[in-house]
Amino acid sequence: MRIRTSPLFAGVFALAMLSASICYTQTPSVAPVKQPVAPVRPVTDDYYGTKIVDNYRYMENLRDPEVQQWMKAQNDYTRSVLDRLPGRAALVARIKDLIGLQPATVSDVQVVAGHYYSLRIPPGGQTAGLYVRDGLKGTDRLLIDPEKDSGSRGAHSSISFYAPSPDNRYVVYGLSAGGSENAVLHVFVIAVGKDTGESIDRARFAHPSWRDGRSFYYTQLQQVTRNMPDAARYQKSVCRLHVVGSDPDSDSTILGFGINPTIPLTPEEMPTVYAAPGTNYAVAVIRRGVEQPRRVYVAPLRETSGPDIHWKAIAASYDDGIIAWKPASAAALPTHGDTLYMISRRDNPNGEIVSFDLSKPAPATPTTILPSGKLPIEAIQCAKDAIYIQLMDGGAGRLARLAFARSPSPVAVGLPFSGAVRDVSTDPIAGGAVLFATSWTRPRTYLRVEPDAERARDAGLQPASPLDSGDDFEIEEVKVKSWDGTEIPLSIRFKKGLVLDGSHPTWLLGYGAYGTPRTPAFNPIWRAALEHGVIFADSHVRGGGDYGEAWHLGGYKLTKPNTWRDFIACAQYLIGHRYTSPSKLFGIGASGGGILIGRAIEERPDLFAAAIAEVPIADMLRWETTANGEGNVTEFGSVKTQEGFEDLYAMSSYAHVKDGAKYPAVMVTTAINDKRVEPWIPAKFAARLQAATASGRPVLLRVDYDAGHGNIGATVSQQAESFADMISFALWQTGDPAFQPIKK
Repeated sequence: MRIRTSPLFAGVFALAMLSASICYTQTPSVAPVKQPVAPVRPVTDDYYGTKIVDNYRYMENLRDPEVQQWMKAQNDYTRSVLDRLPGRAALVARIKDLIGLQPATVSDVQVVAGHYYSLRIPPGGQTAGLYVRDGLKGTDRLLIDPEKDSGSRGAHSSISFYAPSPDNRYVVYGLSAGGSENAVLHVFVIAVGKDTGESIDRARFAHPSWRDGRSFYYTQLQQVTRNMPDAARYQKSVCRLHVVGSDPDSDSTILGFGINPTIPLTPEEMPTVYAAPGTNYAVAVIRRGVEQPRRVYVAPLRETSGPDIHWKAIAASYDDGIIAWKPASAAALPTHGDTLYMISRRDNPNGEIVSFDLSKPAPATPTTILPSGKLPIEAIQCAKDAIYIQLMDGGAGRLARLAFARSPSPVAVGLPFSGAVRDVSTDPIAGGAVLFATSWTRPRTYLRVEPDAERARDAGLQPASPLDSGDDFEIEEVKVKSWDGTEIPLSIRFKKGLVLDGSHPTWLLGYGAYGTPRTPAFNPIWRAALEHGVIFADSHVRGGGDYGEAWHLGGYKLTKPNTWRDFIACAQYLIGHRYTSPSKLFGIGASGGGILIGRAIEERPDLFAAAIAEVPIADMLRWETTANGEGNVTEFGSVKTQEGFEDLYAMSSYAHVKDGAKYPAVMVTTAINDKRVEPWIPAKFAARLQAATASGRPVLLRVDYDAGHGNIGATVSQQAESFADMISFALWQTGDPAFQPIKK
């Protein structure tokens, strides 16, 4: 099972669904002539002798009708501005044309006993349905269509995750409303073509794993009452065992806070139990927020039907350096026989592959199968024939195969082009692997690696499109010296024949958090901007994982300023080499990248004409008060210590807005169903910028009332409208004549 999250993403997330009595429905209204002004009500906090004034603390109460009204009026004003830009209608039409040229869009492939499951958006569709085909040459047939459920609760629905049973009889899946990621778990009977009628709520992090053909493990969040703090949302979760056809209320509790003395858990730790395919063992994996290391335990499968389980430790401490293997499905737990394979970073940040013999008595000791090399190991999967290894090389993906029957020397698997390697799925009872590859100029292509084959070939899972060729675009890969001399990769793409004279609007994107690499990707709708002369530049700043864990630690807590200063260096490179100029450059950062874009425009507002802060983590000093913030302490720090406060203060965009500064134009976006970055965080940032800026340039707040974090769970139309708004705003602010408002 793959939890579908955008690369903007990471972590344990926040803000519960607000009460049904709170109406956030968009209703027709007259757009305000002027942008509404937020009242200033200062609150002063004293952090270790440093006084911080927060003018908009009251916005943290999203139940306050005044806050709701202000956000609604802000969005109405933003719509009135963007919808009146002359070039936007033509841009939307072109985006719709590009969408119309695309065949089915495929994602999240899983292979189970020769059956190929996938999430697919059919031509003209809005949301991905679950399909299956029998063998690669089979015909895709629709199993689950979330669009049938859309609108039943006043919001569209999307599939958040799925896991087929090992006998291909059932599929357990999570359905979420309005991009909320608040999944409700259901069981679908493939032969009958309908659900069993069972449903399990609080399944946001369910990670279902089939124990056998009729039962599966899943993780459930605790029931939260109105008087509990936000942080309780993701505390004291439990892992349960469900038997298909039984009442979920009678499900056995397998593991959780206070459940089993052999695995003591803190309230913040989240347990998941996997049935290891082809073995007689279950594996318990414990995680702590967004921290990458895991605690891992094993027990005989026959014992794991209730709480009285004697778990054997494989990695009892996070210091053991065992990290997640990033499975594409629960069935892909990396086992071969009674051997479990894991990635260890205990001795080297690039990681090594180690194995554990599950049949041996405790304590389990690892055997090194593949020592650390020059390239970081990003993920592993096991098939019948080999371990398939994903490697990271400066943002580009590599794939290698380590055969079980030969000496431990991995062999590189040839790919049709250089780019990202993602969604690797293996079938433990068969050999080979399926994966998708994509580049800066090519959309995703699903590939099949046959056992012993030297190269991956087109799997025939993703239909061809007339937009697949990127021959009309150029890509340049350069290295930029940052402020301390570190070389930062910068990937630049633009329409062929473009003369680099400093006149082109340029989209500079950065992220730099959680060790997540900025990997090559291409969405065909981006052509609408590239055809308009827009240059796309992706900065591989520190804090990401483009060169592995060492690169992550280079932009982490105390070193976090490297993230936005690397971004600033990339902006200076683009200007100095005449790709663009300050009047044509616009930066974008989303989610964790909101730190990057906010702090970049605060330190160097002169470099940018415009900036887009998409669902940004902007108020770092207050984020810890939310359910999601507590799980991110390991990534960013805590105000509960002076060192943590100093780190968080340095990276808090909201805290560094200065009155009278001449900021570029800014568009801040949020969504009411965002469970990762609560809507009040972007709202406060927008209000502060609106009050402070002296540049005369606009600061807009865009609010989506049927969406969640970024594009997670978004419909095709929502993604198109969001992209059109961002590009229209940027082209308006960078002076494109077609996007200048008509003066009355």
